[in-house]
Amino acid sequence: MIGSRSAANLVLLCAGLVIWSSAFVSLYGALSIGCAFGWESIALGPISLQRGVLIGLWLVHILMIAALLPWAWSRLRRGKGGEQLEGFFARTVWAASVVALAVTLINYAPVVSLSACL
Repeated sequence: MIGSRSAANLVLLCAGLVIWSSAFVSLYGALSIGCAFGWESIALGPISLQRGVLIGLWLVHILMIAALLPWAWSRLRRGKGGEQLEGFFARTVWAASVVALAVTLINYAPVVSLSACL
């Protein structure tokens, strides 16, 4: 039982940053595909198809990380003081999820305004 909890704790500890790295790969891939196929010149309302796809991918990843936060917070709040390892993992999962959300917001915010293709 302890081994399975340890493995779950490690997976949860990495979850937010795995989603952040998924955002990197998918945004970079969509940027490359969109530039190759001329999505920048296709209008999607007031923005280009390229920008719409990039913003959509960015928002999906933000929402996935944001979904981790309430769960990690409730886990932290119900943590048992007597179990030091569980408390440590609850705090670090919460902190890693907050960091993942912050870096996803900051790192990929340029998809909103910078030119997509040179």
